[in-house]
Amino acid sequence: MFYWFVCGILSIAARIVYRYEVSGAENIPKEGAFILCSNHIHSYDPAMLAIATTRQLRFMAKKELFNKGLRSKFFRAMGAFPVDREAAGMASYRDAMQTLSSGMGLVVFSQGTRMQKLNISGAKGGVALFGVKSKAPIIPAGITGSYRPFSKLTVRFGKVITLDDYYDQRLKSEMIESIMSGIMSEVEKLVD
Repeated sequence: MFYWFVCGILSIAARIVYRYEVSGAENIPKEGAFILCSNHIHSYDPAMLAIATTRQLRFMAKKELFNKGLRSKFFRAMGAFPVDREAAGMASYRDAMQTLSSGMGLVVFSQGTRMQKLNISGAKGGVALFGVKSKAPIIPAGITGSYRPFSKLTVRFGKVITLDDYYDQRLKSEMIESIMSGIMSEVEKLVD
């Protein structure tokens, strides 16, 4: 309930402050687990993705956001869970897999941090790993524009990517790199 209340307020605010547009929302599955793989240009990106879809999302977020009591409670209430960007551990892996096994949407910013320019080769392999292990479809997403007031801000969702060819295989590093290269190429199309 809290999640949808906050999303409602954020949606109104986004449409007042920005020329906010969403395209490709029909690509988000109506039910079942999915992974949103997006570029990351600003700290407001999770909010823009949350209000762009009618599905509840969970977010992998840097552990530093969970250092303070009230802020930590807010992020957790909004579906975020901590990840150590330097050494991703089993706790964040379990949280991600539990999110997907419960049929929810998981947002992963594969670059691992905010970057104004998309760096395909710098993408981390979590999306590939989660997609293969959970068999959840992957939706590429691109956020473009500016967060300056009254600027145009667009969220685009691409076509569903499935990793059927890799299910039940032992993933090797070159396979993960190949998967991520293909996914990030689709994200790149959405931000160009």
